[in-house]
Amino acid sequence: MRADVNQQPSPTRNRLLSAFEFVSHHRQTILLVVVFVALFTFFSMTEKKFLTPRNITSMGFQLPEIGVLSLAMMITILTGGINLSVNATSNMAAVIAGLYLVKFVPKEASESQIWFALIIAMLIVLVVGLVSGLLNGFLIGYIRVPPILATLATMTFFTGISTGLTGGATVTGFPEQVAIIGSETFIGVPIPFIIFFVLTVLMYIILTRTSFGFKVRMLGTNPVAANFTGIDTQGVLLKVYALSGILSSITGVLIMGRTMSAAYEYGTTTYVLLTILIAVLAGVVPGFGSVVDVFIAVLILQVLSSGFTMQLAGIRGSSFFKDFAWGVLLILIFIINYLAKLRTSRG
Repeated sequence: MRADVNQQPSPTRNRLLSAFEFVSHHRQTILLVVVFVALFTFFSMTEKKFLTPRNITSMGFQLPEIGVLSLAMMITILTGGINLSVNATSNMAAVIAGLYLVKFVPKEASESQIWFALIIAMLIVLVVGLVSGLLNGFLIGYIRVPPILATLATMTFFTGISTGLTGGATVTGFPEQVAIIGSETFIGVPIPFIIFFVLTVLMYIILTRTSFGFKVRMLGTNPVAANFTGIDTQGVLLKVYALSGILSSITGVLIMGRTMSAAYEYGTTTYVLLTILIAVLAGVVPGFGSVVDVFIAVLILQVLSSGFTMQLAGIRGSSFFKDFAWGVLLILIFIINYLAKLRTSRG
């Protein structure tokens, strides 16, 4: 009888095992939270203006653009692919919607007419994103073009459409109501950040609580097994890239609302690379990755960007140092993840 009692694990040991399993399962999230808190604390202590309501609100307006694009990139990486056309899709959607507002909404239009036109413009944005995503999905899923080549081609194609429609010029002259989407707050919270947060929650639900999310991860983990289990891999890829296109086009609305303009070249030099950087920082690989980690990674990069911009204001080459800091952070995350995996495998 005493031997049976001794064989039962103690409550303390059970709690320790549960804690160890939790930390092991959420290692990437915990690491990102630690990095975020450390950076936020560092800049708060070294830069007086960092913690001001004005700066916090400013970050809330800036990060949603790259954040939503990162969600668009993440879902394609989960399937073992990539979408290099996310930024081009964003710009094209904004340009087409912007041209509609400029050419078909008269300056003497009433308030109700303007709001009706804005609804039509938003529908145009979503349709453009959907069509561009379906094109990518068709090329990758049905024509079997490698994702990097397919989306590189459509990136050039979409940029060409935007350039042709505008002649290389920036589209301006929107109704002032457009600024509400990208430059206003709701109970003190920037509306773009609310949109980003809502989309993050929706993506979390889709990827963790639906059969579609399971199929996406299955496809990324083992495409051959996914095909043998009866998963319509072509249909899944079509839906994945369609969703990526819609998310990309929503980013175009956020940019248009914040800048009150639309152009083919907005973010072309950095946004795609930043979305890939965020995905890597969040530990997103084919079949595995958390929307929560992507959200935290976006916050980290925004804190780095704002913090170094303040500290290095007026110093020549400050933008280079910011890029350098992003690279160092990414390398450190790689090393920490490698050591953690090595320790786990040995244990």
